[in-house]
Amino acid sequence: MSNDSIFKTFLVAFLLCVVCSILVCLAAIVRIDKEAYNKQLEIRKTVLAAGGFQQQIDDGGNIDELFTANMELRLVDLETGEYTTAVDAATYDQKEAVNNPELSVKIPADQDLAGIGTRAKYAAVYLEKSGDIVLPIRGAGMWGPMYGYIAIAADGTTVKGFTFYQHAETPGLGAEVDNPKWKQQWPDKKLYNDSGKLVLKVVKKGEYNPNAADAVNTIDGIAGSTVTGGKVHNIIRYWFGENGYAPFLNKLKAKRG
Repeated sequence: MSNDSIFKTFLVAFLLCVVCSILVCLAAIVRIDKEAYNKQLEIRKTVLAAGGFQQQIDDGGNIDELFTANMELRLVDLETGEYTTAVDAATYDQKEAVNNPELSVKIPADQDLAGIGTRAKYAAVYLEKSGDIVLPIRGAGMWGPMYGYIAIAADGTTVKGFTFYQHAETPGLGAEVDNPKWKQQWPDKKLYNDSGKLVLKVVKKGEYNPNAADAVNTIDGIAGSTVTGGKVHNIIRYWFGENGYAPFLNKLKAKRG
């Protein structure tokens, strides 16, 4: 058969297309895997930061190694406050679950302090080897949703760390929720009083009195951004109330004595 035949021309073209298609598919798979890994890495980095490992991260610590050595992922049924295996924790995406009717619940308007409308049935929480626990939180900010993590000590009430990893607050104003000085206020604050009542609050800038009896339950607000401070306050009130983590934390405290 001549090398100039039409058949050979089409055969070469066909094989070239097949090879190119395979290479494109492989490249897409590699890209997807890389994107998935980067997403996982960012989550682990944020969880570690909330859990008090920011210095190790800044010192160049390996995020995967730090996470594996210190954190355990579990799912919590927010209705019962119990751990659950109803879905696979390794593949569960709490953000996506909000849009899945089978994995989410509508929040009655009179209970929706955080302004989220719908919440996932299950929360992906991270248990530290020390006994502390890192919990995801979210709510409406001034210009869009705010997503973050808050670390709670083994006593179920003492804040260990706090950070937002996604928001659309105004630079220089509401975006001061990213300011390390503002976040440094949170460690050692108390969510609940001795009676178990949720008392942690974010007040307007200038109203915080470090010598007041309730200073341990008070976060000084953000200068020039009363709205964002109020939004953060509402997020805390929702997620640590009876429709959020309160049932889980109460059972955790009971088990730990």
